[in-house]
Amino acid sequence: MKHQLLIIILLTTLLSCTAAPDDKPVPMLAFNAGMISKKLYKGQIQAGKRWKDKRGENIVILTQTGVYWSSVHDATRGARLYAYHFVKTADNSFTEVWKISEVVNECAWDVRCNFFNNSLTVTDLDGDDIAEVGFALAKGCRSEPGPDEKKLVFYEGKELYLIKGTTTVVKGSQQLGGEKEVEKKFDDAPEAFREFANKQWNKFGVAHTAK
Repeated sequence: MKHQLLIIILLTTLLSCTAAPDDKPVPMLAFNAGMISKKLYKGQIQAGKRWKDKRGENIVILTQTGVYWSSVHDATRGARLYAYHFVKTADNSFTEVWKISEVVNECAWDVRCNFFNNSLTVTDLDGDDIAEVGFALAKGCRSEPGPDEKKLVFYEGKELYLIKGTTTVVKGSQQLGGEKEVEKKFDDAPEAFREFANKQWNKFGVAHTAK
């Protein structure tokens, strides 16, 4: 009896350890810019992804305006970027789930306002069949090489999580920037969210310049 009881306890323990949902693959679908009406977004599409989860068919797009003149008289320029998440409705149109925008305006120096290439991700880290969307961006107005503002954006549904700080510039043995602040909201999210977001943060925004 003692051996049987021990086996039951061990099996119960093992089952409880594996009961929590794990990272599961998201069924990705082919994407092209023509799937979304130009009336629904601003700027030019730089990246996009399309997938299915329990909400139905989803599309996320990252768009940029490029650099424009804020004031010709003052010789200042600006740039904007946007990110949109849409879900397909019963009538085959798309409704907006969330949108964000960032801007650099009235800059008399070099303007930066762009997404990092290949930073757009679609995951299901907590295995609840609601995909998470993540991407990284940088923006700044500088007269010489140096750190820019940097953000790692991470969404699950309409829940927004952020890591904010600056890019890193390495000049020989000197390192500039590299500040980082993880939003406290991550404390209440699955640990997998924070781990993944931190890994993505570390992938982007490090530049090396001459001494």
